[in-house]
Amino acid sequence: MSVPTDEQILHVKNNIRNIINFNNYLYNQGNVKILNAYLLLSLTDNKDLGEQISINLIKGSFIGIGAEFSIPGAIVSNFVCGIVDYYTDNTPASLNMPIDSLLNRYQATSEQLNVDLEMYYGDPVSYWNKTFSGTASNAFGTYPYNMTFNQLDTIDFPADTDSAFMDYVYAAQYALDQQIWFTLLPNFVITKYEPETDYPCKTYSEQEMENNAAWFYGVNKSYWNNWTYVHETNRKGEDISYYQLFQNNIGTGAGAFTDGHISDGACDYLFIDSYDNVIINANGLFHRNFVFNNMPNIKHVIHIYNN
Repeated sequence: MSVPTDEQILHVKNNIRNIINFNNYLYNQGNVKILNAYLLLSLTDNKDLGEQISINLIKGSFIGIGAEFSIPGAIVSNFVCGIVDYYTDNTPASLNMPIDSLLNRYQATSEQLNVDLEMYYGDPVSYWNKTFSGTASNAFGTYPYNMTFNQLDTIDFPADTDSAFMDYVYAAQYALDQQIWFTLLPNFVITKYEPETDYPCKTYSEQEMENNAAWFYGVNKSYWNNWTYVHETNRKGEDISYYQLFQNNIGTGAGAFTDGHISDGACDYLFIDSYDNVIINANGLFHRNFVFNNMPNIKHVIHIYNN
């Protein structure tokens, strides 16, 4: 087991102090992002979603710096994920109680993270060889993490006076925002409408189908349309091929007089593109195709309507 020098201890303590400042900044941003998501999705933040959800929010946000900033980001991400993962089976008293909203649950967990960071700051020697390992998940998958506390001596995490500090903040803030929406979108369903609509190839080219989709999303922002080419000939051998188009909508579900779509404001904030890779909001959270086809935990339903 290695024993740190005074210089190493000071170096690690400086890094932890910078991580605490970073967490405080992210905490304030997180509050804004949670409130914004509930507002745009017309949901009410009036119940406790549980400690694991809040743990996932923090882990998800730190995955962001792990992905963006190579070794320093990965080490800090692994360290923080290891701290909050401990709360799953060893819930601190500050978190082991009913809390009335996701906002307050996130705040409490973030504050507890600071308490534990201060503990490590106060006595680095006792934890010098401690290992942190586990998994962290976001909308895109699950990732293993593993690090030893003394690896904090191998990096320089930026102070809040360093211009790089805000680069880390923006990456974590964006990842946190994604995690919040990933958490709340399962309150809705994706509705596939049947029967499909057929578009004859004699009239509609592939490019026209794409143009139509891009126009359609501008008017019906909560939709994703997909189509397939169907080759067919009539009894005379004439080509009567067509595109078979299906419409899909995200919202509360279709009814007799409504499609139940989420708000235009939510769609403007959520989607990066209209038709695949046609960018409409570079700061959006997810590609439209991903939300409708690969986003975990969202229920898919079918609505049959009469032509």
